[in-house]
Amino acid sequence: VLAAAPAGADATPASPSATVTAAAEVPSPPPQQPVRRSLGNRPGGPERGPMFGSTPVHTACRFSLLSSERVWYEKHTGLYNLALIILVLTNFRLALENALKYGFRLNPVRVVGDLMAGRAGGGGGGLVNVPLVLCYPVLLLAALLSLGSELAGDALLKQELKLRDQLSKRKDMAEAEVAREVRVRARAHEWLLFLANLASTSCVIGLPWAVISLTRAEPISGGILITLAVVLWMKLVSYHHCCFDLRAARRGGEIRPGERGCPDTPAEDWGQLAKYPENLTVRNLMYFLAVPTLTYQVNFPRSRTFRGRWVLRRVFELAITLTALAILIGQYIEPAVTNSMAPLRQMDFPRVVERILKLALPSTYAWLLCFYCLFHLWLNVLAELTMFGDREFYKDWWNAGTVGEYWKLWNMPVHKWLLRHVYFPAVRAGSSRFNAILLTFFVSAVFHELILGVPLHLVRMWAFCGIMFQVPLILVTEKLRKKLHRVELGNFIFWIAFCVVGQPVSVLLYYHDYMVGIRPTLLAMRAGSYAGGTIDFRGATNNVTFGYFTSASKGIS
Repeated sequence: VLAAAPAGADATPASPSATVTAAAEVPSPPPQQPVRRSLGNRPGGPERGPMFGSTPVHTACRFSLLSSERVWYEKHTGLYNLALIILVLTNFRLALENALKYGFRLNPVRVVGDLMAGRAGGGGGGLVNVPLVLCYPVLLLAALLSLGSELAGDALLKQELKLRDQLSKRKDMAEAEVAREVRVRARAHEWLLFLANLASTSCVIGLPWAVISLTRAEPISGGILITLAVVLWMKLVSYHHCCFDLRAARRGGEIRPGERGCPDTPAEDWGQLAKYPENLTVRNLMYFLAVPTLTYQVNFPRSRTFRGRWVLRRVFELAITLTALAILIGQYIEPAVTNSMAPLRQMDFPRVVERILKLALPSTYAWLLCFYCLFHLWLNVLAELTMFGDREFYKDWWNAGTVGEYWKLWNMPVHKWLLRHVYFPAVRAGSSRFNAILLTFFVSAVFHELILGVPLHLVRMWAFCGIMFQVPLILVTEKLRKKLHRVELGNFIFWIAFCVVGQPVSVLLYYHDYMVGIRPTLLAMRAGSYAGGTIDFRGATNNVTFGYFTSASKGIS
């Protein structure tokens, strides 16, 4: 109290009560803060203060930021930003170089003409390919024939059940004899339906194939037709297989999951439920053909609302992405593959490798754009228009640690179709797991080759071999993952196998075979326009001499 008294005040001791009162009125000074000396810029350490000549600056054992012990636990945002800047600048430089070299090569009139109908004779005369256009209503008619086949199957099923009731009333026949008689009748009916369905579904593939081949349709229009034919074939196969299983369940008095009346069928978000044979209607079949799925079931999960503005935004994104894809193909991929013909024919390995690496980047961009257009935009637009609820068309395939994981995540509609109609039927038939996987990839390889080979009017088995090569690649990546316990290595192998090697090589091989064997004149025109040179075709296409490209290495660009 005395210390807190002002200067010149009386220092006579005060009474105890006065001392307490003074202490209450005068606040005590803050505690003395010690001088904080820095012990280094440690995380969680004291704040940096004044440093003396003896202040230690090395106070702990620490690793360098980029050392293997620490690099995975630190932030590298600045390096990511630098990588992004380098990526943008590099691609901008390539785009500027391409524009200065080739100009703007997109021809919307030609693209729209090829998409609309194609031209008879492979582009000669500009005639509309009428047989190609007529294939579309024929495919719709084939779908209606499939419905008629299933209605006939339901009628035969009712006859079987009626026959079983009649035979069970006879006292001279045992129950086992009745079951055997009905089983023989059912087997005959199913074989009859199988042959009818086999004929109709074969026409779905065979007729477009024949029309495309005989009329020499353009690759774009022919590719659209054969792709739709393959999609319809897969849908109808799933439709018939599902109805076959439902008939088998009815013979045993069962109701399958997904039908009305089954306790395993979810009621939420499924709309008005039906059960077999209530699903055998034109409306039900047309809805299945319109929704973005390949696997048929009696009832589908349905969305409750329709988002019109959302659809318009997705359609706008689809138009922008397709335009970018067309520019990418016309500006980068087409000149690169055209200028790659000479190294391929001369078997100049270093230049072939250079061509593959030059094509790797635009082909990867094109592949990603195709994925975004098809699986995210187009299928979601179809799902919204049809109010289809299950929109898991893909999973995080870009994080795949093995090639096998990629094929399970990248294309969910096809993956589910192959599981339900190829893999598990093979396993139930007694096949081993490896043989079932091999059969699954064989079916996938056949349709990949069909979709690529038929529109190009050549079957070289490049796509088939590429898909079948995935089986040993799956085994290798699985063993590496188990041995090294690193998911990143498998992801690196996946990206290199698909984007750096697989796609550019496939594009070069198919383009070479198509241009040299089918359209040599077009190849000469494009080569002259891209490089300013000429190509001399002497006689047959097997004796093609590339006059410009053999002259100097500067022609390869």
